[in-house]
Amino acid sequence: MKRFYALLLFLLSVCLTALSQQQPLTWGEFVENMYEEVKDDEDNLDDIRQRLIDLEELHHHPFNFNTATAQQLATLPFLDNYEIDNILLYLSKHRRIDSWGELMLIKGLRFESIRSLPLFCKIGEESSGGSTPSRKPTHSIDTRIDVPLYTRKGFMWDNKLKAAPYVGDKLAHRMHYRLQTQRAEISLYANKSTGERYYDNYGGYVALKNIGFLDQILIGDYRIGFGEGLVIGRGSPGKSNTNARTPQGIRAQQGFSETYRLRGVAFGMNFGAFEAQAFCSAHGLDGTMTRDSSGIQTLLINGYHRTQSELNRKNALWEMLTGGHLQWSKRVEQHRFSVGVSGLWRHTTRPLIPRPERTRATVYRDIYPQGQDWGTVGVNYGWSAYRWNVAGETATSFGGWGTVERISYKASGRFEAGAVFRYYSDRFQSAYATSLSESARRQNETGVLMRLAARPWDMILLESYADFFYFHWPRFGMSTSDSGQDIMGQISVAPGNRHNMALRYNLKRKSVRDQMNTSHRLKLQYAFTPNERLRWQCSALLRYYAIDNKQQTRHLGWGIVQNLRLRLLQQRLQGILSAGWFDSPAYLCSIYLYEPALWNSTEYNAYYGQGLRSALTLRWSDRLSKSNQKKIWMLEFKYGVTYYFDRDLISSALQQIASPLKQDISCQLRFDL
Repeated sequence: MKRFYALLLFLLSVCLTALSQQQPLTWGEFVENMYEEVKDDEDNLDDIRQRLIDLEELHHHPFNFNTATAQQLATLPFLDNYEIDNILLYLSKHRRIDSWGELMLIKGLRFESIRSLPLFCKIGEESSGGSTPSRKPTHSIDTRIDVPLYTRKGFMWDNKLKAAPYVGDKLAHRMHYRLQTQRAEISLYANKSTGERYYDNYGGYVALKNIGFLDQILIGDYRIGFGEGLVIGRGSPGKSNTNARTPQGIRAQQGFSETYRLRGVAFGMNFGAFEAQAFCSAHGLDGTMTRDSSGIQTLLINGYHRTQSELNRKNALWEMLTGGHLQWSKRVEQHRFSVGVSGLWRHTTRPLIPRPERTRATVYRDIYPQGQDWGTVGVNYGWSAYRWNVAGETATSFGGWGTVERISYKASGRFEAGAVFRYYSDRFQSAYATSLSESARRQNETGVLMRLAARPWDMILLESYADFFYFHWPRFGMSTSDSGQDIMGQISVAPGNRHNMALRYNLKRKSVRDQMNTSHRLKLQYAFTPNERLRWQCSALLRYYAIDNKQQTRHLGWGIVQNLRLRLLQQRLQGILSAGWFDSPAYLCSIYLYEPALWNSTEYNAYYGQGLRSALTLRWSDRLSKSNQKKIWMLEFKYGVTYYFDRDLISSALQQIASPLKQDISCQLRFDL
């Protein structure tokens, strides 16, 4: 009988391992899925890019799953509190897992989470009581240069200006250095964009851990998020997972983005069931002045400082932020409770005057922030138990209020349902909020999102959501209130560990300039992975765009993308070749193509017209020392080319290229010492 049970247990573990490998999730697939959340929504695209940069850093430096803490697991956006509790409970009983197949044994762990965890975690040995972590400092240095093989109009001589409009050269360059020890981390960077005269963007941070009664203290550039992100946070949670959270706590600023970063001091403390964070930030913002120079009319977040007019708008005002968060959380048997309060005060050195001239065309600016001082206070709460997960946050800006409420239920490991309700009043002001929203501003919106996910068989995964939203106040380009819908359905099939297929359909109806616009998207994708060295992926995209105007305008666009990844020389050399054909008659019907990018960057661009986009990425990495596997060097090279068959010019204004051909070269070198 013992032999029978031993054989049964062995066969079960083999089956679980096979099931877990049926849909191997690569970093490229994870990035592409994240971008599917925003599609052509430019308002939330920066949030997704920054979140992916943060996650890529964790992907290259995964933590030990067997010794993971709740704080480490909370950094993964696809895990909810119920899953985190069950992971920690399983590890406390069984002490460790020996293969990723054992994740199937953890109660309540979604199949998407099982596929994603190996990207950010590793299976390591348990840390014994007598061992201590290595105190040796580690260094990482990387530098990148981008060379465009074309000339934009902004770099050409202008007779009126007696100079070129762009004050700098065509090259883009950045440098980054990081020092890590057991309790400290120091990061410094400098970045120069194309067209800028010098290193226009620079900064860094110093992060310390376990200093006296402080769990952490961070000085420099950082990001921060609490609760549902209604008061402050960075990183939109997306619509495909109703349990997704805005990243929690204090996080160092990864990457080189100038958008929505904080610069100052932040620290966190933990007292048993209580945890607290506080922060203070002061940084400059770009903006356009009103005609009488009495205030700022528009805040700019693109970070461009290429022309003299853009330089004049640099640091047009300074913004000061201060706030904090206090939260209590407790687990009682199968129940987990949490209650927290967040506060934020914001001050600018110049008043914001978003509508200096009262015209009907700018009525949408009536609800924009005005003045110099704003305050926001919110209360977040949550409960999870018995496959239920309930969470929410309600906040007021002392002139308006907003709330986000979400609930989900996992009937089994094969079925999950959830819903999210959101309401942001017209006068609610929270410039740094990242809770679920159809637009970039968490304001002037009511919406209900419903989601279903099912896995009727091990090889098939069904996902869908329906989001219905309503805008009370006229938006940009609108004269009245309006409503819309966003509906998605997807089926993924993995008949084995070599094949992966997915079909995704999305319908979105949203008014633009008092006309209802309807977008239909269809994406068919197939991936073949015969072994660890080779992977081929083919994607076919179709988009139909309809405008309900007098002309009944209709556009149909399509595209095909091929990606081939090859690893050679014991995986030290990796090459990725991507080629895409697009045929779209108008910008409104643009086709979005994802392609692999260099480390610490992402590529997800829109194309319209008729043309071809190809890119070749090569990465060579090897160890610097045979005795220390962590000491490595990496050299990356990328060549990209875009050719249009239906035009002689690319882009417009100062970005115009007097050729249908566009070529770029990028090179990056990194050392981990």
